[in-house]
Amino acid sequence: MRLVATARMFAAAALAGGLAAAGSAMADTPDATISFGQTTIAFVGSLQWGSGTLHVHGRNIPLKISGVGVGAIGANKFSAEGDVFHLRHADDIFGTYTAVNANATAGAGAGILDMTNEHGVEIRAHATSAGLSLSLAPTGMVVKPK
Repeated sequence: MRLVATARMFAAAALAGGLAAAGSAMADTPDATISFGQTTIAFVGSLQWGSGTLHVHGRNIPLKISGVGVGAIGANKFSAEGDVFHLRHADDIFGTYTAVNANATAGAGAGILDMTNEHGVEIRAHATSAGLSLSLAPTGMVVKPK
C-alpha cells in the first residue's frame, strides 16, 4: 500500500513539473519576427550573402546578411521566416550569429535554424532551400544594417 502511495506522489510531482515546463514554454513570446534569404556558394569554404527584414513594433528594418562557413561544397538558395527572442533594442539584431550546421540539400528542402548573436538575441526560423549542397561545419551569419 505504501508503494502505491509513493508511486502516486511521484506521478503527481512529474505531472506538475510537466505542466510548469509547458507553461514556461508558452510564455516564451517572440519580441519580433524576421524574414530573410541567402545564396551560398561553397567549395571547402563557403560564402553567403543576402538580405532580410526585421519586423518589430510596426517597423520594417532592412537587413544585410553575409557569412562564411567551412567544410561545405555546392550551391543553394534559401529563404527563412521566424521569430526573434531576447531583443531589447532593435539595434541588438545586428551582430554575428553562430550555429552548428549539418545539412544536405538536393533539389528542394526544408529545415530549422536556431542561432544566437553576441547580444543574446536568438533567431528561430523555418527555412526552405533549393540547390545542391552538402555541409557539416560550424557556420556564422553576420547581420548588418542595409
